[in-house]
Amino acid sequence: MQPLRNHTKTPYLDAIVDELTRASKGMTPQLWELTHDNMLDRVGNDPESWILQVPGRWGWSPTDPPAPPGRKTAAAVLLDRIRTTIGAATETVDITGFGVPNMPFSPAEPFPDGRFAEAMTDGLREAAIIAEKNHKRLTVRIMAGVLGPDRTADPWAFRDRMRRSIGDPAKVIDFNVASMTTRGITSYNHTKFVLVDGEVVIHGGINWMTNFYVEDGSFGARGFGGTAPVTDLDIVLRGPAARSAGYFLDQLWTWACKNAAFCPSWTKTTPVWLATNTDKPTEARPTLYNVRMPTTRPGTLDVVAVGSLGFGILDRDPMSASYQPPAATAVEQAEVPDPFRPRPNNETNTNRDFMTVNPDANAMRALLAMAGQTIVLAQQDITGYTRWPLHHPHFDVRLIDTLVARMIAGVKVRIIISNPGEPDYSNINDVEKESLEVLRKRLRLVTDSENDMKRVLHGSLQFATIRVSDQPTWPGGYKYRLHSKIIMVDDIAFYVGSRNVYPDTTQDHGFFIEDATAAAELNRSFLDKLWKYSKPGAIIDWERSGPSRGAAKL
Repeated sequence: MQPLRNHTKTPYLDAIVDELTRASKGMTPQLWELTHDNMLDRVGNDPESWILQVPGRWGWSPTDPPAPPGRKTAAAVLLDRIRTTIGAATETVDITGFGVPNMPFSPAEPFPDGRFAEAMTDGLREAAIIAEKNHKRLTVRIMAGVLGPDRTADPWAFRDRMRRSIGDPAKVIDFNVASMTTRGITSYNHTKFVLVDGEVVIHGGINWMTNFYVEDGSFGARGFGGTAPVTDLDIVLRGPAARSAGYFLDQLWTWACKNAAFCPSWTKTTPVWLATNTDKPTEARPTLYNVRMPTTRPGTLDVVAVGSLGFGILDRDPMSASYQPPAATAVEQAEVPDPFRPRPNNETNTNRDFMTVNPDANAMRALLAMAGQTIVLAQQDITGYTRWPLHHPHFDVRLIDTLVARMIAGVKVRIIISNPGEPDYSNINDVEKESLEVLRKRLRLVTDSENDMKRVLHGSLQFATIRVSDQPTWPGGYKYRLHSKIIMVDDIAFYVGSRNVYPDTTQDHGFFIEDATAAAELNRSFLDKLWKYSKPGAIIDWERSGPSRGAAKL
């Protein structure tokens, strides 16, 4: 573990590392690590090119003229960056993702599909051609987290499809393709990143699902119900922090290789299906980054990488036996009755051992606690999926309490979430009753009166559901949907990754970065635009002279 430095250059990161050292002391570098000398991987003279967002149609209108010939959509930029990044690989490529069952009317597949699969395949072909010329081989690992076990998640078929698409150059590629779940439908790989040579990583919230993310003309659906582009964001990071993501991924692959079936097990439950070149267990590559190999140090950026193991991989961190989570009042408020359990589910708020191997929630709270001026959350939701079959706790008690404490201290908090309701990209059906009610309840615990609670809410909070235009919906009436996982504090330090702020038990990973220039670029490119168009529909907005729509219910 790298010790804290005696300086005040990165107080936000230092606070995060301090908390991680308390909660998860033995889990570095496997789950978390502070690294130096990184850089945000910009292209050419574009200072914001390290930010990959979709769909990027801010302020769209039905009367917009056709795009000029040759102008790339945001999705095309993302796909091109995936291809070129993979195409530059000289040794290793890791692709991780989350997928859904491949059934009739399903909107996506277990593994990367459509245009994403094409971009990844094209990049692998380019890298393989160079590797063959240099008499080298490429190691490629592709891991899909599935709701499982998912018998439609066929890694052998995906491997063979990639081989056919790559063609003859595929003969120099050593494939490991896995579908995995660590606890049925409640714990599985939820990360979504592309890691090349342990040096550069494309990382964030974007799922490799063409139907949701690649804007390709008309709004259609692979299945029923219609769809529209999901607003989301990845970043590109180069340097030792990329290898930190590799250390984390090695933990998942080590577990997967130990629990894998190397041929289809149609008649029994198996948590992992793993395809290799010839399906021999000896070909499996559980680790690629466990040896601390030298890595280039291309910049000056400090980064804290943090992951979580969910349930089923490791029960606890034995070196953090003395850790106790901060005291919290009325933890039972987050409990949700589950007909299949004798007691309501509140595991993520009460299971101390779980917290020591899932420290990213601790790191998020540590970042929020440092806020002195502003907090911005751009999230799918702030409350969990509480219905069948998941029945997660309703909210992260300590995270919401940290938000409440900062609001009482005068910090301005802005929250933008996805529009509620089925079929996807929202856990809730009513923002006021399911999300704002949580803030109200927790705030009421520490204020003297109902009036004080309302005074703090309306004096410190901005809360809205996403819009990306003055238009209330996409064409066809399809709602705007938000899937980014961003926390911004004081316009200086921020988190981007796959981890949601609401309770979850999946494997996740993300980066904490402290840099005012980068924060300004992220604000200018994404967060400011998100608020500009979402603000008119805000449920609460402290900038207004009083409670706005819906406030009477608070």
